[in-house]
Amino acid sequence: MGIQGTFDEWRGDLLEDLETTAGGIFRKVIWLTARDEHVCLLCLNRDGKSYSVEEVKKILGGEFCKPKDPDDRCRCTFIVDESSLIETDQMEE
Repeated sequence: MGIQGTFDEWRGDLLEDLETTAGGIFRKVIWLTARDEHVCLLCLNRDGKSYSVEEVKKILGGEFCKPKDPDDRCRCTFIVDESSLIETDQMEE
């Protein structure tokens, strides 16, 4: 595939995606992969599972992806876990 970037850039992109997706409104997100032959086993094992925002930050703090091809990069993203909506009176100001 040959998508450029460093591991730290991928981490930064995913952390930004996490903040944009959850936006302080949801406690959890669902991890999604590209669901193709290029997805690494670490990401594949997380695909479709719900994680708290804090759990995702912890995962991203370590080795979160091992692309099969050294020229590939992580293409994971997140969607909100709608069951984790923070009630308005519980939201941080």
